[in-house]
Amino acid sequence: MLNYHVRKNRRTRYTLRIVGFTTILVCMSQIVAFIMGYGRGYKIGTFIAFALCMYGFYLFFNSFRSGAYDIDYEFNHDYFIIHTKYGDRKHTYDEIGDLNQIIPENEALYSIIQITIGKKQYLLPFSYKKELADQIYTFLNERITSQTLGLDSEE
Repeated sequence: MLNYHVRKNRRTRYTLRIVGFTTILVCMSQIVAFIMGYGRGYKIGTFIAFALCMYGFYLFFNSFRSGAYDIDYEFNHDYFIIHTKYGDRKHTYDEIGDLNQIIPENEALYSIIQITIGKKQYLLPFSYKKELADQIYTFLNERITSQTLGLDSEE
């Protein structure tokens, strides 16, 4: 059984919320001023303000998604579990559609494992942990291969 914990920065979530909320307030003031007829309101400026307001909503609500919080991955023999803030997701290895390991030119710095299940993508970043990334990728690749071929490998 392998476990891996992906830490997310709390300040990033708060920054996205503040920037999104501020953008919403500023753009809504432009839209309200145009609707009420104050000052010289231009239609194109109001349209741009509306587009920026939608982007502010996107930033604000995107900071509450489950991927913005810490994620724990637990890889067992027959299945793996993804522990997020909003609950656990249990998947078998035959559900994995694509598995990739992204290795840059300088292997010592970082490595990324990308797991695709249906429409969902999970990225496991490994900073200065090349051996652990290789171990998890090898384990996942063996599990997927054995599930695909219908083999029941014993450890």
